[in-house]
Amino acid sequence: MGEIPTQQPARRARVESIDAFRGFTIFSMIFVIMVAGYKNLPLTFPHFGSAPVSTFKHASEDNHPAEWAFYEGVTTSTIYRQARVLSRHGNRYDVVVLRDDGTTASEHAGMAVRHARPLKPGEPAIAVGRDGDLRFIGVGNGCTFTDLVAPFFVFIVGLCIPLSRARRGGEWWWHVGVRTVMLILAGVIYISLILKLSYWWGILQAIGVSFFMGAACMFLGVWGRWAAVLLLSAFHGFMTWHFPWWTSLGDPSRPFFTIANLQGDMLRPLTVHCTPWGSISYGVITIMGTLLGDAVATREPGRIIRQSLIVGVFFTALGYVLHLYQAPMNKDIVSPSYALFTGGLGALCFLVFYLIIDVWKIRGWDYVFREFGANALLAYFLQPIVRIFFVALGLFPFFTGHSGWTGMAWGLVWTMILWAATLWCNRRNIYWKL
Repeated sequence: MGEIPTQQPARRARVESIDAFRGFTIFSMIFVIMVAGYKNLPLTFPHFGSAPVSTFKHASEDNHPAEWAFYEGVTTSTIYRQARVLSRHGNRYDVVVLRDDGTTASEHAGMAVRHARPLKPGEPAIAVGRDGDLRFIGVGNGCTFTDLVAPFFVFIVGLCIPLSRARRGGEWWWHVGVRTVMLILAGVIYISLILKLSYWWGILQAIGVSFFMGAACMFLGVWGRWAAVLLLSAFHGFMTWHFPWWTSLGDPSRPFFTIANLQGDMLRPLTVHCTPWGSISYGVITIMGTLLGDAVATREPGRIIRQSLIVGVFFTALGYVLHLYQAPMNKDIVSPSYALFTGGLGALCFLVFYLIIDVWKIRGWDYVFREFGANALLAYFLQPIVRIFFVALGLFPFFTGHSGWTGMAWGLVWTMILWAATLWCNRRNIYWKL
């Protein structure tokens, strides 16, 4: 008799929705970066407490009167005007409302100004309403679609940590250390391609920190990671409110320090995206991703769906409640409400991709996203490289100075050019992995 064949363990099916979700995030990032300089973009309205701003721009760009005028051309129920903080008295402020020419229109003492951190004298504010019925908000509150891009990406990083850890085994911690350092260095190189050589701190560096935090928290059990999310959020909120250096470094009126400008402010390069220590709030989102990644690693649809709903609904609701009653969402300082809300939305968005692609097997529509998602880092770096190439050829002016739906179309053209370049690299097995 022959030998009885040994039964091999079944290979776990790939979760294809991860690449699609990552690719959707990269697609969105490239698109919104391109249209950021365009005017009068569609879907201009207040976003979660911001002044009117297009959903294809950051909420931090809501201090542009031209955007308000564009919105007020549709509705005149609310008037927005520029203001400036004169002084702070505890949780109250003396504020001046400005005319269009920058002169003083009126002064208001002892006013509440809703913002995610205390404001300093001279900082801008926004007056909302008509004379006699004014309220004041800080610049950059709220959350647009554009503000979801960075949180979604770091959420995906956390989502993949349990999968990568299981695959790499004993090499895992070596991989964590090397990848953290490489992400930080890659971020310095990326921003230096755009703003000249310096020691920048941008989104790739924040991703490096958040990746390390997510990996380190795998030492904790599930409940330990839930506690870490809540405690780190509380710590970040406390530091934000009591220590101005926690969220802002340098003098914004001075240029950045670079090798080409040695007289620039030496602290400003550390706040291109957020401060290095402010990156822990992105780490909170990554830890949230690991909570769902544990379920994804099992490949059990029921468990994945259940955990997506638990993580998504709980943190989205918690972030929104904090936004309403404690401190508003604000991407510039990665406020706790912003981190929790967007991380929860990341879980719910992944659930949509997972249901459509992996559960219901509806595929093909995600082809563009999957190609981006399979080579995300290369796609990210192709932006400045292709831009430099187009400038050298004299073609880049075709992509500048647009507005409205025309700007949206040009933004889509640019995004697809980068997609075609990424596809060309994919077909030739040119991948950038860290």
